[in-house]
Amino acid sequence: MAKAEEVTIDTGTSSLTIKDLEIEDADVVDFLSDRSPPEREESVRRAIQVGVTAMKLMDTTQDIEFVERRLSDLEGNLEDGVDEFREELEAKVGDDGELEAVLQEHIGEDGKLIDHFEEAFGEEGPLKERLDEEFGEDGEKIRAALDPDVEGTPTNRLLTTIERKFESLHEKLGEEEKREEIRSETYYKGEDFEATVENILDDMVRQTNATVEFTGDTEGAMEGRDVGDFVIELGETDQRIAIEAKTTYQSTSGIKDEMADVIPNREADYGIYVVDQLDNIPEKKVGWFEEIDNDFVVIALSEGDEDEPEPGYLRIAYNWARLRALQSHADIGEEFDAERLQSELDEIEESVGRFSTIKGHCTEIEKSRNKIEQELSEIERDIKERLGEISAELHKVGSD
Repeated sequence: MAKAEEVTIDTGTSSLTIKDLEIEDADVVDFLSDRSPPEREESVRRAIQVGVTAMKLMDTTQDIEFVERRLSDLEGNLEDGVDEFREELEAKVGDDGELEAVLQEHIGEDGKLIDHFEEAFGEEGPLKERLDEEFGEDGEKIRAALDPDVEGTPTNRLLTTIERKFESLHEKLGEEEKREEIRSETYYKGEDFEATVENILDDMVRQTNATVEFTGDTEGAMEGRDVGDFVIELGETDQRIAIEAKTTYQSTSGIKDEMADVIPNREADYGIYVVDQLDNIPEKKVGWFEEIDNDFVVIALSEGDEDEPEPGYLRIAYNWARLRALQSHADIGEEFDAERLQSELDEIEESVGRFSTIKGHCTEIEKSRNKIEQELSEIERDIKERLGEISAELHKVGSD
């Protein structure tokens, strides 16, 4: 037993004052008796601290025990609820439950639903009778209706349509193959004249250092203008020759006006105005081959609408244009013979006219073909020699 006259607590300083404390307890007395008088005060203080700590632990332990008891009670209640639910679920959907009984009654071996299906869809059912009525036994009616070999059936009509389409497509492919064969053997005119000219130009520059480009659908140096169908660039001098291809008639003044735009628009040094047939240029003033104002040459590739274009004419015009471009590039000086150059040009024009005349004879006089072709070869060699002399003259002047 313990008693004290006054117990004072100061929370600010965390201090406790016990006045005239008296404890009547044999264990306490025995414990302190074993201590020396100086140690007894500290032992009492420690005993109080240890006692307070032990009491706190006792309170915590009681709280834990309370929570454990509550959790144990809750676990027991939960297990009881789960057991009750399991039993109820087994009664409803278990092997011998209510759901199994209902399923067996309707879709089991002797169930009502199977009986209904058998009545509706079985061998003796109304569906089988209706199908046999509509399609025949074993579907013989529908097989007959879809037989492609029976005239008038949907599949027969479809097959006939497909066969006709394939025949039409085959005919069109045959026609296209023939057209391609013709294209590979000859040059077309009219709406394909630009393609004709492009094919000839490609053949001319092949295996040379010159290049050809179709420019008929691109704007040139002049804003908004696409005149000048082709440009040939000479590899040795980087000069340009502009080519305009036409299938309609133009007067001499019209040709000049056209080329006055073509050459600057393509930033060219010289030009070629080429038409598909002689009827599309003023024959009396221009003829087969004519240079105008030392700026461009006019050439026709055939005499009439029924004649095939002659690539050789355009090759002659190109060679002349090339020499003219080289002439403008070279430093000519006083040694250049302008009269001789004009004389050569006149001779070339005359030779082109003879070339056209003799070529016409080739189609009319079969017996004289060999002789005429020999003369054509001589004329072609003559033209090449004259162009070679002009080229040599230009190179000689350029080297000086």
